[in-house]
Amino acid sequence: MNMRRCASALCTNARCRSSLIAPTARLGIRLNSTTSRETPPHLQGASQPSTSRPDQLPASDAPRSSNPLPSEEEGEKKKKPLQNPRNEAIRYRYVRLVNPETGALEPPTLLRNILPTLDRKTQYLELVNENPEPIVKIINTKMLYARGKAKKERQQQNRPPEEKELQLTWGVGMGDLQFKLRKAREDLLDGNRVTLIFAIKKGQKVPSPPEQQAMIEEAVRLLEDVGRERKERAVQKHMTALFLESLRPRKQTHELDWAYTGGEPWEGLKAVETALSKGARVEVTFHTPPPPKKAKDAQDVPVDIKAVEPAEVNRRLEETLAGLTKLGNEWKPRDTRKTAVIVYLEGIRTT
Repeated sequence: MNMRRCASALCTNARCRSSLIAPTARLGIRLNSTTSRETPPHLQGASQPSTSRPDQLPASDAPRSSNPLPSEEEGEKKKKPLQNPRNEAIRYRYVRLVNPETGALEPPTLLRNILPTLDRKTQYLELVNENPEPIVKIINTKMLYARGKAKKERQQQNRPPEEKELQLTWGVGMGDLQFKLRKAREDLLDGNRVTLIFAIKKGQKVPSPPEQQAMIEEAVRLLEDVGRERKERAVQKHMTALFLESLRPRKQTHELDWAYTGGEPWEGLKAVETALSKGARVEVTFHTPPPPKKAKDAQDVPVDIKAVEPAEVNRRLEETLAGLTKLGNEWKPRDTRKTAVIVYLEGIRTT
């Protein structure tokens, strides 16, 4: 009996020892596996040989950031960059430069020898191709801006007119018809198409056909200086639709910069003159240069070659507007702001 109790006690002690040891062992395995899985991506495989290209900068040469490394989820959600690498963000030692004058490729050159030659105020270096070799190009921001403006102007000229619609009831009186057509007039002056729909309103008396015809003809007469019918009228039982098109080109918007060189007082002024000569409405934004900085001691103030005296800016602006008013009139008050003046001009239609 005593021996049976001893054997039972020994078994119990063994089970206790196994219950104490087994979880510890299992926990050790789980900890080891968890540590392996949760190792940051930038530390995993640190001992593996590098597979980067020989002409590409190693990670140690890349610019360091004080921000913490992003998590895996943030890395997955991070969107693809919207632009090619520029300047110091280009991760190649040797690159081939597109010659700005000839467009030919230069021999492989150290990136660090090209960057100091840039005028950082008006230029930047952009990586335009990586395969089969890294190719970079010097981008002139001023030229890029001018090309964007020219493209926008071409799009404005080729853009079809917008379609507008105005609904009127047969119950409107002849005296109120001109007031109701103000919106249609503005849309036609902006170069848009307008559809006028005359329809019956519930509870109103339906006018006779001669009365309906008289109202339609009066609407056409009130708008004949800004629009004309472009196709046949749509006539139903108690509804008539008029389809009008503008006598002017579409309204245009232009942004002009102060011309420091050249024959024009403002860059892009000829495009405004062309639009006004065709009778279009034009919204012109004159971007004004900054005034010179004032200080007690003039020697302490650095010279800003872009600064212009406000009196000179006003003089040139008034001279420019005097020339433009020979081609059109201001149909809306000017909007004067801190760094720009917006002028609304309407070309004088000659036909």
